[in-house]
Amino acid sequence: MQKDLFTVSQKQILDAYDAYSLQYAQSLHSPAIVRAERLLDPIKKEYQATIHQYMFWMVVHMKERKATYTLGLKEALGYSDSADEKSARAMRQVLEWVHPHRLQLFLQFAQSAYMATQKYRNYLSEAALPCYRIRVPMLHANGSYYWVHQTSFPLEIDDQGFMVTHLNQNYVGLPYRGELLEPPDVQFTAIGFTKIKDDLLQQARYYFRHILDIRFDPIHGKIFEIYFQNPEAGIKDIERVTGWKGMDIKNYQRKILRIASEYFHYPFATCKEAVHYLHRIGWQYEVLRE
Repeated sequence: MQKDLFTVSQKQILDAYDAYSLQYAQSLHSPAIVRAERLLDPIKKEYQATIHQYMFWMVVHMKERKATYTLGLKEALGYSDSADEKSARAMRQVLEWVHPHRLQLFLQFAQSAYMATQKYRNYLSEAALPCYRIRVPMLHANGSYYWVHQTSFPLEIDDQGFMVTHLNQNYVGLPYRGELLEPPDVQFTAIGFTKIKDDLLQQARYYFRHILDIRFDPIHGKIFEIYFQNPEAGIKDIERVTGWKGMDIKNYQRKILRIASEYFHYPFATCKEAVHYLHRIGWQYEVLRE
């Protein structure tokens, strides 16, 4: 079988990002909460002495779709810093540093945080804007990937509650060796909004669904449902619930295993293991099907 039938390329993901981010940028109004310039100088003064090869900051402008200011990027990942708008770097270029295997998941959770500022705009203040934390492998200028622990929070929002600029604080950790993708650690600092995390995870499941390369049909969805309800279900259990023949069930399981293994770039041992992983990261059959 041809692997690229089931593997979304980096270019496809970035093209989808370009289309979405352009639409988002065109919807933005003038910022109602302005903090970028006010916070940038104190950040420089406070952290200049501590900048070393493991930490960098980045201000991202959603309307221009650029990283307009960076601090410590040269020391941390080997790329030149941007000191003003003239030396700004397109976000597509920054996203090319993210490991392709992790790129789509990273963008899903970043986008869900943007949506939170709009959904909760009537409750948010400068002291209670949602913040996410995520671990993502990024490419160093030396050609190696390293785990980067990113914390991001809004700096400016417009009068509709959409995020205009946000600040990313990044800590460069250990070399990336490749592993089964774990659900990103998403945390929000907005006190009192316990539903934000659940709402954002739900929104993240729908982002980029138009390019998801996992193509399951209702038969596979039934197997998902059985495993989700009974994690230890076997062939006989599926036969009893569905009335399907054992040989057909095994063929369905093989297809699920093949698609999931190629999509996540991980050799799942069994169909059950792959389905349990999909369940654990919050993806559901309704999102995965065409």
